[in-house]
Amino acid sequence: MEQHDNAACVTAFPIDEAREAIDTLDLQIIEILQNRRDLSRRIQRQRMSEGGTRTVLAREKLILDRYATGLGTEGTALALNILSLCRGGSGGISKAASAADGEPQGTS
Repeated sequence: MEQHDNAACVTAFPIDEAREAIDTLDLQIIEILQNRRDLSRRIQRQRMSEGGTRTVLAREKLILDRYATGLGTEGTALALNILSLCRGGSGGISKAASAADGEPQGTS
């Protein structure tokens, strides 16, 4: 049986380029989550103005199942956080993103 030197078989991986790609993806994910949050809150306001509830548990269950199918157990945890983010409250992801950038946070 022939032995191979694993170090010689590994090609150089451009870590800096990969990190830049991850940074770009992170910014896109944040923008997508902001859009999702805005749409979700519009739906909630509309539903409540028509006498309905802010959330629909059957719908949330479908979302949890979708994330679990695509990403496993961690997907369920992610979906729970996304649902929480999109349910309401003030600021949410925008404040968190600003805080991460070092911008001061107001109390309004």
